[in-house]
Amino acid sequence: MTTINPYSSTYAPGLTAGQTAAQRANQSTGYGAPRDQSPTINTPAVNVTLSAAAQAALKAQTDSRTIETVVSDARSQIATLLKAAGTKDALKDGDAAIDLSGMDRRTLYAVASNKGGQFPMDQQVVASLALKDQHDTALASPAAQARLTGDYASLYQTALDQMDAAGPEEKASTAWTTERAALVEGRKQAIARPGLAPAGVTGDSVAAYMKETGSVVAGAKTRDFGKVAGDVRTALDKQYELAVSPDAAKDGTSGAIDFRRFDDRSLSAVALNKDEQFSGHEIAQAKAEIRQRDSDAIKASYQNASSEDGGFGKAMITRYAGMTTEERDASGWTPAVYSKMVELQAASDKLASMFNADGTTAGPPSMLDYL
Repeated sequence: MTTINPYSSTYAPGLTAGQTAAQRANQSTGYGAPRDQSPTINTPAVNVTLSAAAQAALKAQTDSRTIETVVSDARSQIATLLKAAGTKDALKDGDAAIDLSGMDRRTLYAVASNKGGQFPMDQQVVASLALKDQHDTALASPAAQARLTGDYASLYQTALDQMDAAGPEEKASTAWTTERAALVEGRKQAIARPGLAPAGVTGDSVAAYMKETGSVVAGAKTRDFGKVAGDVRTALDKQYELAVSPDAAKDGTSGAIDFRRFDDRSLSAVALNKDEQFSGHEIAQAKAEIRQRDSDAIKASYQNASSEDGGFGKAMITRYAGMTTEERDASGWTPAVYSKMVELQAASDKLASMFNADGTTAGPPSMLDYL
């Protein structure tokens, strides 16, 4: 039987966990003459395949475009996508109407942060979702390995590599600096306590990802909802069977149920109970967990976006757009709530446009022209 040492380094010889993706990419290409150019010894060079994060970091370093060019390119690409989709809006009823996954990270950030004031809110939201997809895709494999082996240090290093692949505009933002500092602290904890997931780090995007995606039900975000509910039922029964804490639930009628390893859609399966597989106690606890997660997410969005005009409202709309239908139903985020958020955000944007940064009025129209 093959055993895996969960505490062994996953880095290639000569590379350290402290290096950024760009530093490791530079090292992998070598410095000076290749080894096989020796006049007496012909030693084959080592081929190193760069990770996606390392490749992205290199691309970001060599991106010489001005921000004006980035914005212009983004507008052109979006216009083409909207025309192909036969729509003028990037969002339809809270769902993305166009796919921006073909854009590089710097371009997506320019759209999401509305550089130059060139992008309407719906396009900002769809770009934000695409950035999140890039983040989640980068973490998926190392997160699975961390759950299996306890190697959280490599997971946090991957997240740091992904952060370091950002463009200059994103790196200049307070949000980037704050999130990267949290990841550095998380990696520090992971190295100091091998096998244990870092905890208590404010703004830890890896911890948020691990909680959002869970580990109990595989592919819960896209699988048939009835099958997800069946998997959750099996997982809960197993949890009851293994429970040892006096306060832990031993069945579905009483006690504390640990939903921490269940993703958001799996929780929705319990809360909605469409196939009547869950008890009243299980439903109540699942709903409580959903409310807590929603509260935590809203609080984090407010703290991260309160310094930006309209940032919080946009974050809420982005959250809605990133949910599955079942997650929206279980959280009470109805289409009516979404419509109200969009309405309030539009009013906020119009009100903000009346004033300059110093608080003076921006133009002659009266307030009635904006309402």
